[in-house]
Formats: sequence, C-alpha cells, structure tokens
Amino acid sequence: MICCKECVDLLYEYIEGSLDSGTTKSLEEHFQECPPCIAFFNTYKSTRTLCRDTLNEIEIPDEVRHTLQSFLKEQKKQQEKK
Repeated sequence: MICCKECVDLLYEYIEGSLDSGTTKSLEEHFQECPPCIAFFNTYKSTRTLCRDTLNEIEIPDEVRHTLQSFLKEQKKQQEKK
C-alpha cells in the first residue's frame, strides 16, 4: 500500500502515464481511501494545467524560457532517478 508521501512523490509520473500498472493501481487505491490525497492531486493537476495554459498565453523572453525549460528537464531527470 502506498503512503501519503509516496503518493505526492508519484503524482507527476501518474499524470504523465509513466507509472507501471501495479504502482498506478496502488496509487488509485490510495486515492479511494484518502480524501486529503485526492484533494491534493486535484489541486496539483489544476495548478499544472493553469500554469501550462498561462505560459502558452504570455510572451516570455527566450533566455527565461530556455532557463525554465532546462530547470524543468533537470527536475524530471532527478525524479526519474528515484
């Protein structure tokens, strides 16, 4: 069974669909039994969507966009190592 901390750590991969089926099932079972985690998941997902939509609507300088993209790619690599 997945605990709340593991749930939070797995949200990105869950949304991206990159978890194995066993982990996905365990996470979804945890969501069914833990209202705070499903609330956190819904907030996380909404925030992610809002940020993506906002970034697509505004003009950001190339240097800032490249720095942000590099940072996010590095974060993703670190998450994949876990």
